[in-house]
Amino acid sequence: MAKTTIYFTYGSMNSGKSLELIKVAYNYKENDINCLVLKPEIDTRAVGKVTSRTRLEVDAVEIEESNPEQVLKVLEANHANIILVDEANFLSKEVVDCIVDYCYNHKVSSLLFFGLKVDFRGNLFEGSKRIIECADKIEEATSICWCGKKARQNARVVNGKIIKDGPTVLVDDETVTVDYTPLCNYHFRMEQLDESKY
Repeated sequence: MAKTTIYFTYGSMNSGKSLELIKVAYNYKENDINCLVLKPEIDTRAVGKVTSRTRLEVDAVEIEESNPEQVLKVLEANHANIILVDEANFLSKEVVDCIVDYCYNHKVSSLLFFGLKVDFRGNLFEGSKRIIECADKIEEATSICWCGKKARQNARVVNGKIIKDGPTVLVDDETVTVDYTPLCNYHFRMEQLDESKY
């Protein structure tokens, strides 16, 4: 009996994770392999789509990142042999387990998670931690810091300064300009940004 293989592709901001998901989904669909793309509702950049900075996109079914019952209903209503999940870092441990258990119990060939490994504080996301614990294969997508070294951190920049406290999800409004930038461990620790941009 075929067993599910679980993959996790992680990386910092701007490392091409969503682009890789789009490429993989396209290749499966070109070969008439039934493929389901999921994304958490908390990602509001494009409703019902996974998008990349290159402007490529693929249709996606949105799931509630902390509601295993809703996620199970989505999985049962959209039978697929391959499941791809974007922004998987936002998922709760319970939702990760729900998806993994579903795949094991329904002979899903491959489950591919894509997401950030650490948050703006430098701590593992709950979802990423659980995926790392479950994954058969883990790969790093790479981006670079402004200094040219490999970026491993995702700095939250609010009004031009690195912030390491506050809610996990923070969006722009009239009073706050929020940005995220990939940094190497050194510049993240030293809280140093590219002065030409900030």
